[in-house]
Amino acid sequence: MLIKTGIDRLDELLKDGLPAVTNTLLYAPPFIGKETILKSFALTGLQEGEPAIFVLTDTSFAEMKEEMQKMDAHFARYEDEGKVKYIDVYSKGVELREEGPNVIFVDSPINRERITASIIKTEKEFQQKYERHRLVFDSISTLIVYADAKAVFRFLQVVSGTCKRLGATSLFSMTRGMHEEIEVQTIKHLMDGVIEMREEASRMQIRVQGCGEVVSRNWIDYLLEKDEIRLTGAFRMSRVA
Repeated sequence: MLIKTGIDRLDELLKDGLPAVTNTLLYAPPFIGKETILKSFALTGLQEGEPAIFVLTDTSFAEMKEEMQKMDAHFARYEDEGKVKYIDVYSKGVELREEGPNVIFVDSPINRERITASIIKTEKEFQQKYERHRLVFDSISTLIVYADAKAVFRFLQVVSGTCKRLGATSLFSMTRGMHEEIEVQTIKHLMDGVIEMREEASRMQIRVQGCGEVVSRNWIDYLLEKDEIRLTGAFRMSRVA
């Protein structure tokens, strides 16, 4: 079973999608489309009947909800059906007074036990009703800022294992350029694959490591247009077609 990301040519590069019930790291700098992939991944699942969990450390659930509604006018319906859950680790820390029926608030990124418990509780609820679900974790980098990488590694070791055991296909984001190489490699060690993005000589590029069988593991050029990513590079030659 393969899980589509919602980015057509990325799915083509992945030979029709990510392997189901796996953990993938999305490793990218800001402002070059990382958020688009995260949102498309969750939205495509909802459109195919798979519920979504958003674990948010860099934005509030209300902001994510607004962005998702811009991408799909039916998003509010998915919420009403109980197919969207948020674990908001951001709002309380910046004293946002927001409430919602589908959200669990965590007071601080330091409170990793509460984050873990909230993820497990929500996943178990979905497991009772659905064969699979999707989880978006945005982002690991914020946790490392508030703690050391070893503590975050131990936290992710539990979370990533739990996600697979409870039927989730998960996408974890991490900001490129914020961390020492040893920290990055430590986190990669926990994942089943990595989607990397970079800006090189004014060209935006993407490549895949792990993630099962793929067409190419070279850097592929892409264009970012609003909420759309278009891979323009030839997969086998890694150049603009």
